[in-house]
Amino acid sequence: MNLADLGTGVHGDRRTARLALATLAFAAAVGMLVSGCSEMGFPSVHDMPAPRADTTLTPDQVKQATDDLISQRDHLSTEAQTTGQIGPAGDAASNAPGAPPPRPPATVQPAVQVVDPAGPQTAGAYARP
Repeated sequence: MNLADLGTGVHGDRRTARLALATLAFAAAVGMLVSGCSEMGFPSVHDMPAPRADTTLTPDQVKQATDDLISQRDHLSTEAQTTGQIGPAGDAASNAPGAPPPRPPATVQPAVQVVDPAGPQTAGAYARP
């Protein structure tokens, strides 16, 4: 029996050393990637933010802001209806002048049912002898 056949020769040691070095390099790379993720600092459980310097809106200011938003929404809705843009914003090309009218949705036709003369059979069942 020859020692080279057992993998204990010079070539076997080099192969083992290369494998060990590659494994060590891979483990170091994975370790660096994982440690990079943990650098993100999270606040402690009881750390509270500083109190706000600004005061909250009064009920009159909330009412004014709501009325302004409703007014702008109604204005944009009226403007869209007068220009013919009824579809969604990305669908403006289908409403362009000269564009063909949209097709109605396709109707689903029932599938033709084949009747087995041997009688009904459930899916996956063996055929009757």
